[in-house]
Amino acid sequence: MRRRRRYRSSYDREEFDIKDFMSEVGQWALSILIVIILAYSIVTFGVQSVTMIGQSMAPALSNQDVVLLNKRAYTFHRPRRYDVVAFKPKEDPDTYFNIKRVIGLPGETVQIKNGHIFIDGQVLSDLPFDDLIMTEGLALSEITLEEGEYFLMGDNCNNSEDSRYVNIGNISDKEISGRIFFRISPRSEFGFVK
Repeated sequence: MRRRRRYRSSYDREEFDIKDFMSEVGQWALSILIVIILAYSIVTFGVQSVTMIGQSMAPALSNQDVVLLNKRAYTFHRPRRYDVVAFKPKEDPDTYFNIKRVIGLPGETVQIKNGHIFIDGQVLSDLPFDDLIMTEGLALSEITLEEGEYFLMGDNCNNSEDSRYVNIGNISDKEISGRIFFRISPRSEFGFVK
């Protein structure tokens, strides 16, 4: 004898519960809101992408490279020699970021002579660039850095507007926006900035 198939009626199905559905939607919405707030906080208070303008940091960075700026890098310590940092020009803080390398530290004297950089009378021999410097600018005479002041230069030292020039000059720690630490574009150069 064959058994009759029993078809489920609409009464047998689990009833749709609007409260459960709304609870699920609410949990998803809350999760998405938390992710958006975290992403906004990271960008606003921690990490920001910046585009390199010009060739002043070549070969370390090239024009139009997109890099990451750690805005909190100097919360617990000061910039170190050879850090690559971003700052805004004094005369126009609403413009693009300038990216340069820290050369002179607070309390030091900086001078450029015979194509070399001297810190407190000693030649810097471990520079990340090895071109002879053709333009001394303000550093033709010794520059003494005050507390909280830094002397910055581009790696492309003969094609860089930096602390050697009056319109840039020494940069205060308050003007430094953070440390450049990673290049995200172009993909062929993806990696940490040295």
